[in-house]
This record gives sequence, C-alpha cells and structure tokens, in this order.
Amino acid sequence: MKTTLDSNYRVFMVVTSRGKSAFCNIDKLNKVVKELGAKEGYFTVYEFWDNKPRKVTKANLARFFEGAGLKQNFYY
Repeated sequence: MKTTLDSNYRVFMVVTSRGKSAFCNIDKLNKVVKELGAKEGYFTVYEFWDNKPRKVTKANLARFFEGAGLKQNFYY
C-alpha cells in the first residue's frame, strides 16, 4: 500500500499486534486500518504533531474524524 503524506496536517501511524504498521493522514486512516486487517483492541493509533508521537484515545480519534468531516468506519 502506498500513501502520500501531507506534512501540513497531522500524521497518524497505525501499528497492529502482529507488527504491521503504516503512516497516513486522517483522510486515509479508514483505508489503512482496513488494509492492515486491524481488529478492534489489537492495534494502536499514534498521532505525530510537532515531531512527537502520542497515543490517540478513542475520544480524540472521534474528534479528529468529526473535525475533518469524515466518518470513522472502524472500531478502536
């Protein structure tokens, strides 16, 4: 899978329990989770803002999708 990152926006990293990972922006996050085969409770989403990684909570993830005007198509 190839994604193009826009460095002007928040960057997310999805890491599965099997060691698969991918970087993306919020608009591709649904696609990345689906393509990695991530199951609820078995993956972690990190956000990168100002070059600092931080684990994303369920509430913050919902706010990110709402702010972008997108629908979250996966359970975290």
